[in-house]
Amino acid sequence: MVPLDVIKATIKTELGGKLADHFETFECDPVASASLAQVHQATLKDGTVVAVKVQRPDMDALISRDMAALSFGITILAKIVPRKLRRSNLSDFFAEFRRYTLNELDFAAEAQTIERFRLNFVGHDTVTIPNTYQKLTTRRVLTMDWVEGLHLGDAAAILTDEKKDKLVSGLVNMLLKMFVSDGLFHADLHPGNIVFHSDGRLTLLDFGMYGQLEPPQQDRFILYWMAVVQGQTRRAFHHFRAQTDALPDADEAAFFDQFAKLAEEFYTSPLRETSLAKIYLEMMQAGYQTGFVFPASLMLHAKALTTAEALLFELAPDARFEQLSRPYIAREFAARVASPNRLAKRTSQILPELLLLGELPPQTAMDEDWDWSTTKALANDLASQIGLTNVDGGRTMLRDLVEHHALPILQATKPALNVPDILKATWRRYDELERNLRVAETTGAMITTHLAALTLAIYESLVAQGQSPEEAHGFVYQICWSIYKPVSELPLMLAKTLSADPTKQMRIATNVFRKFPFGDPAYGWRDIDTDPNTVGFDCTKCPVASFFKQHDASDLCVKTWCALDYPLAQKWGGKLERTSTIAMGDDHCDFRWNMDPARPHQQNNTKAEK
Repeated sequence: MVPLDVIKATIKTELGGKLADHFETFECDPVASASLAQVHQATLKDGTVVAVKVQRPDMDALISRDMAALSFGITILAKIVPRKLRRSNLSDFFAEFRRYTLNELDFAAEAQTIERFRLNFVGHDTVTIPNTYQKLTTRRVLTMDWVEGLHLGDAAAILTDEKKDKLVSGLVNMLLKMFVSDGLFHADLHPGNIVFHSDGRLTLLDFGMYGQLEPPQQDRFILYWMAVVQGQTRRAFHHFRAQTDALPDADEAAFFDQFAKLAEEFYTSPLRETSLAKIYLEMMQAGYQTGFVFPASLMLHAKALTTAEALLFELAPDARFEQLSRPYIAREFAARVASPNRLAKRTSQILPELLLLGELPPQTAMDEDWDWSTTKALANDLASQIGLTNVDGGRTMLRDLVEHHALPILQATKPALNVPDILKATWRRYDELERNLRVAETTGAMITTHLAALTLAIYESLVAQGQSPEEAHGFVYQICWSIYKPVSELPLMLAKTLSADPTKQMRIATNVFRKFPFGDPAYGWRDIDTDPNTVGFDCTKCPVASFFKQHDASDLCVKTWCALDYPLAQKWGGKLERTSTIAMGDDHCDFRWNMDPARPHQQNNTKAEK
């Protein structure tokens, strides 16, 4: 224990003036004492009770000496056993250890960290982060709210099962919010750094040791955890392995064998015997043994899980973290996938490679942050080139796209059509229609309404060449499906990557289309309660249907655009049921994507078909 005279001298040096100038009362005996500092209870002039954390003298010199000794030791190890040092990533881990140790010596920096956590948990009804007092905080003195509550052992002994269940739920949600949602996590959650309250809340203390996960690591953690909660070992391994660097002699097959054995042990053993953190560390050890290097941030992440899990053991010995975390992971995944800006950014990085090369870029080729305005500007330039805006007559990309799909279909007719005249008339009529199109609310709606104008132009050109309306409908439908079919591959590919369940795949795929190109506010959607094997929703607003109605071509809309949803449903593994369409005067288009193979399906029964 540091003598009170030394504590007073430190406060005088750091804050200036006497102790009584800052505090109405100051307890002589510390309420807590650790290697770096000790904590005293005090009251401010307004009567607020606070905790004053005061650093021990000469800590800078002591820590600097220890760090120099450790650094020298690692330098020697690098010369003696370079391969082992490289495998363990000890140099990076030491750099991380040095970062948070030096950070623990700077109480002003810790106060800023506390504020970051406090902002992250604003409005959270379970977790409390104490306030700090900036005017009474310096590099060696930290003043913050005094926190009354229960220690872990007392909470486990005296709280009711209901209150303990609430604490466990709050603790799991807090951990996942830090590790998944925020990326900023408390790395030293031992029982002394958390206070439990009888109303089921908890308060975090001592933020000197913290870690940060980058957005790709957060995403990987979500996908890894989704695989864990479903018992999908190979998928979990993929995302675990993706966060490592492989050394030249790495053996991935051996790594997976050990990973799979540890996963099986985890799934079949009680939490007390085989904990999440223990398995997590052993999986890292397996990677180390087989030539895979983990980043220092993940090592700190593993340490944080280890200390935090001990709290769960005490409060709920039979709980399983992966089961408790499942609802949170589901919510977080849904929120991330449904983010329009995130989806747009992902799509902008996937579509160019998919269209030109027929492949998806790897994660390492994906940027998380850039000047989004440049992408929007490029999109406008592309829109000009494909004819969505008629700049200098530039419509090369749209012409090439449409004619690539239309020519084989039109040229295969018997007797042969005058295809050049049809295409010439089509583009002439499209230009007339396009001039009167208003600029849509979203990029997706801009694309679809211009394609609707092109659909009408092709149809009218075919009829003008002597085709009956029924024949023209058939040709236009074939052309539209030829274009639409490859576009539908991306949502299906994404859905199959995320889930093996057919109904979930359908829900994911349809949700992607409802974000782009059929996203609000240009399109309107409402979800419908259905049976477990059906994905149901209604379209309440459709600019494409409005375009066709405006040009007295609602029948064309139903026979082509609406009809495309039926083969699309089959391609996605289901069958579509529909009874209403906006194009034919209903107030909505109903979508019921039936995934039950044993259930008889309703046929297309729209007004245009009767």
